[in-house]
Amino acid sequence: MSASSQAIKALHELHLKLHGVREDLARGPRQIAAKQSAVDKRRAELEARRDKLKQLKVTADQKNLQLKTNEAKINDLRAKLNVAASNREYEIITGQIAADTMANSVLEDEILETLTRIDQMQAEVKEAEQDVATAEAALKQTQADVAAREPGLKEAAAALEQQVAEAEKFLPADIVPQYRRAVQGFGADALAAVENKVCTACHMQLTAQRLVELNSGKLMFCGCGRLLYTPER
Repeated sequence: MSASSQAIKALHELHLKLHGVREDLARGPRQIAAKQSAVDKRRAELEARRDKLKQLKVTADQKNLQLKTNEAKINDLRAKLNVAASNREYEIITGQIAADTMANSVLEDEILETLTRIDQMQAEVKEAEQDVATAEAALKQTQADVAAREPGLKEAAAALEQQVAEAEKFLPADIVPQYRRAVQGFGADALAAVENKVCTACHMQLTAQRLVELNSGKLMFCGCGRLLYTPER
């Protein structure tokens, strides 16, 4: 392994380490965003259930009011039976009482069903409240974990950036611009090892002449734009 290949390999390893630390730094905000999204979703579900519960209570109140109104109407009709002027009038009032009594029976069933749904929805609201609390606790824990890791990761990133800068100093000035473009385009993958005469990044096979030049210590870029090196044999 030539000195230049050894230096590039070391530079590549530093780039990979720096990339890993930066990924860890970037992962923290993504984790927080994911937990926040979960909290927002749980809160929306809770509000939807609370709205549904409110609607059910309004429906129950309306049906109870209608039931009381019908009961008052039936009582009025029963009072009129005592003063009915004819059999025909008596039959009409009796028919109205029977119809209203049947309507009240249906209303009572509907009210019972609505009250059952209210009980179910109240249980669902409590469950949703617990889900929100759990999601909020997970968010806080993630925020705390990220905040605890961040200083160390930033310190590690700064140290690696300095090491990368030091390791780059051996690069000849004439290849630095192309190297910078490769780093900008490929990041940590701007450098690639050659194994079995093939670039491990793009799998392009090197000619025998280029392989000899590379093994002799010549710095060169692959057709894919990566700075090449031969790993230690």
